[in-house]
Amino acid sequence: MKILVTGTAGFIGFHLAQKLLERGDEVIGLDNINDYYDVNLKYGRLKELGIEKEDIEDNKFTVSSRYPKHRFIKLDLADREGMNKLFETETFDAVCHLAAQAGVRYSIE
Repeated sequence: MKILVTGTAGFIGFHLAQKLLERGDEVIGLDNINDYYDVNLKYGRLKELGIEKEDIEDNKFTVSSRYPKHRFIKLDLADREGMNKLFETETFDAVCHLAAQAGVRYSIE
């Protein structure tokens, strides 16, 4: 299966992506890597998935060095143009939407 996992740099998204990849699924990971939580922790999780911090660019795919069926894209879900482009160029069997805007105050601002 080809699965889009949003929030891949977060705790749950990271663990889900890892399990899906170990199962043999193709995973597109998506996260905006905001700084509400420690970004070094997020980059550390991505590194475990074979995605190096220095290879990540906004709105561009990074291919995992560890899992041949894993690509990551740094993209904000609020970026309608970017999200439309993603769904125009990729097809998915499933979407696991685990991304969230952490912190109530941060969400309101």
